[in-house]
Amino acid sequence: VRMVVASFLVEYLRVNWTRGAEWFHYTLVDADSSINAMMWQNAGRSGIDQWNFIMSPENGSQDASGDYTRRWIPELGLLPKSKIHQPWKASEEDLRKAGVVLGENYPHRIVTDLKAEREKSVEAVLDMRRQHQQWNDDNGYDIIELPSGERTKVFTKKEYRIDRYGLVMEIQKSGREKAKARGGGRGRNGRKGSAKKGKKSRK
Repeated sequence: VRMVVASFLVEYLRVNWTRGAEWFHYTLVDADSSINAMMWQNAGRSGIDQWNFIMSPENGSQDASGDYTRRWIPELGLLPKSKIHQPWKASEEDLRKAGVVLGENYPHRIVTDLKAEREKSVEAVLDMRRQHQQWNDDNGYDIIELPSGERTKVFTKKEYRIDRYGLVMEIQKSGREKAKARGGGRGRNGRKGSAKKGKKSRK
């Protein structure tokens, strides 16, 4: 839950990660100061192991059965499983049967264009990094200063690595990524390549 919430607040709403960390620390029954702060720092691109992923706030990948949503959001409990994470896509008939009235007993979405909001977030981070080039190394990684005064680099997502001109760097793809782009990799039977090559029969 923390990962989904953190991705939504930081990546789409551009809310300071400390707000989320404070709320979770206050509400978690098993709150752990170090773990909670570390997770939110990494979500907010301020930790030493920044998240290299984004969790969708609407596909329900962490609640495939819908049971978690039914328990904690009973207002949506009677919707079909295919629509319980996206009630705005439900038909009028499904909404009526489930007793859901968007805007009344369940709110309308606060973000209707996730892609556009995500693009704004990325650009905001890049603008900030361009203004503080002294904290980017030659490969575009974040630089942090340790208590000893020494400086070291930490992981930085590819989309945020910029050169000295403030341009997003072209990152060399790994061998696996190149193979995937060509349609290679491992097929259904675990063999390399996307298709089997026929063998000549021996007589």
